[in-house]
Amino acid sequence: MRVLVTGATGFVGSHAAVALLEAGHEVRCLVRDPVRLDAALPAGARSQVDVAVGDVLVAESVERALEGCDGVLHAAGAVGVSKARAGSRDVNVEGTRNVVGLAVDAGCDPIVYTSTVVVLDETAPVLTADTPLGSPPGPYGRSKLVAEQYVQAQQASGAPVTSFYVGGVFGPDCPDIASGMQGIIGAINQLMPVTNGGVGTIDARDLAQLLVAAMEPGRGPRHYIAGGQFLSWAEWTDLLGDVIGRPLRRVPMPSALIRSTGRALDLLKVVREFDYPLTHEAAVQMTSAPRSDDRATLDELGVSVRPVAETLADSVRWLIDQGLVDASKAPRLAP
Repeated sequence: MRVLVTGATGFVGSHAAVALLEAGHEVRCLVRDPVRLDAALPAGARSQVDVAVGDVLVAESVERALEGCDGVLHAAGAVGVSKARAGSRDVNVEGTRNVVGLAVDAGCDPIVYTSTVVVLDETAPVLTADTPLGSPPGPYGRSKLVAEQYVQAQQASGAPVTSFYVGGVFGPDCPDIASGMQGIIGAINQLMPVTNGGVGTIDARDLAQLLVAAMEPGRGPRHYIAGGQFLSWAEWTDLLGDVIGRPLRRVPMPSALIRSTGRALDLLKVVREFDYPLTHEAAVQMTSAPRSDDRATLDELGVSVRPVAETLADSVRWLIDQGLVDASKAPRLAP
């Protein structure tokens, strides 16, 4: 099958493009800048992919990229909740309308779309693929919600679109430092605010295998959840400390305080941009995200996920290699 991949210069898309090649598919990547693709993919994979230069916001370039493709993986988007001023609406909404809508018109099957658990109703005790949509509070969540509503309208009409509700993505080889990976950097280099709530962890390599397993025509519209293995923030912080070989500096913070801190940091970042992965939107997600039940997804698609400790260890090793974490701060993983 020839598969068009959007977002191949990003975290999820780059891993998925490699996994699609390994599964025997032909891969075409729609990218704005081929140089970024050179950096995102291993040399062996880069030499195998076909490149279509264009933009998901430009319908004509999407149409050209779709020519001759059987399936589509739409992983492009403005990702995460760590930016205070997330100008993400165009990419997440209009980009999804272009790629998914034009792929439906072109007769592609399947069309796999990476959504997020953020769009689901956070009041549900456990998230599943059948959880109704919620009301996300921030710019990223709202833009992904509108995109998901469009996708669900396509699915309701019978279009062969498969949605994945994805949780916190971690792992090595992260072309753009995603919000989860920024959290690791902040926890090791600075401090970790420990509040109630927690995080689901899905390894980018395992997620890629799930996306490839769903690349099967003739199945019609489907929904899967890949929220990841859930740990409370105290458990996550303890585990990361065990992985790196030293306890992390932590600050206990109640939900109200961490949310107000996130809002204050948003205001400060308007005046002076600085790197710390906490915003009001991120704080709300940190303190309210429920666990998910991924068993049906893993069983149906036949994918096993690796332990969170392995994912965190590989993530930190890669961050050390990239110079984003000093090896002295992770003595157990130091080369």
